[in-house]
Amino acid sequence: MVQFSTRLPNTDYLGFEATPDGIVETAIAAEALGFDAVMVNDHIIVDGSPRNLGPWGNTFDPFVTLSFVAARTSRIRLGTSVLIVPYRNPIATAKAYATLDRMSGGRAIGGVGTGWNEAEFAALGVPFHERGARTNEALRIFQACWGADPVTFEGKFNAFADMHVKPKPLQPGGPPIWVGGASPAALRRAARFAQVWQPTPMPLADLKTGKANLEAACARIARTVPPETRMSFRVLFPAITGDPIPETRPVGQGTPEQVAADLRQLRDDVGVDSFQINFNGCHSLAQLLASMELLMTEVKLRVES
Repeated sequence: MVQFSTRLPNTDYLGFEATPDGIVETAIAAEALGFDAVMVNDHIIVDGSPRNLGPWGNTFDPFVTLSFVAARTSRIRLGTSVLIVPYRNPIATAKAYATLDRMSGGRAIGGVGTGWNEAEFAALGVPFHERGARTNEALRIFQACWGADPVTFEGKFNAFADMHVKPKPLQPGGPPIWVGGASPAALRRAARFAQVWQPTPMPLADLKTGKANLEAACARIARTVPPETRMSFRVLFPAITGDPIPETRPVGQGTPEQVAADLRQLRDDVGVDSFQINFNGCHSLAQLLASMELLMTEVKLRVES
């Protein structure tokens, strides 16, 4: 059975203003429609450039947002996609994930990334060139803090001995870790820490190569079962958004039949049957909700048939 998660509008990235009511309404709708998880983005402070201020200047804090959503839902899983791990103290982040997991009844997902916005790193006082190493160390700290007390850790950036941190997550071993990216470093990170590899949208050939490289990274550390692949997949329904249909149709854009065919090809050719859906081109909350309903009522049935 195909699985779909989707992004909550906790930022203006989707094309309209993010609001508390819109975030909650989207989460409630996603649960009712059968999405298995909702995910939120993460930015703290951005510069005034169009690339940053427009989509990311109004970004609701991921942990506060997901805690609010947890109180209004009962089944759907709640994740970050992605949390920029180096922005925060890793011990405090481990505590935030554990608290979210306990308060939501074991529904938290730890989607993590290293980040790309150099100006944001500078504003937060975190060396940009250390982002990969800090992320890897933080993931080790998560594992330690989510395990049995007392906790001892010795790393390059953090060290502590015989400490106690509670609450522990409800999920054994802690929230599942989702790691994105297809660089050699990202694939090594996914092989070492992740339950799910979440690649960005990419051509079929690149996805096949990424999966093969991930399996090789797992083999090098004697991991026998690679992470599940959940591909990020952009969807746009011109009938809802009013966008013109280009002469060369992008993957994921078109009618329900066309989008379903794109997803079936990924399933049949690469073996991917789990997708993180990002609805592009929506100009209002109403368009986002209509797109979600069309995907789950028409596209999903065609993919599974």
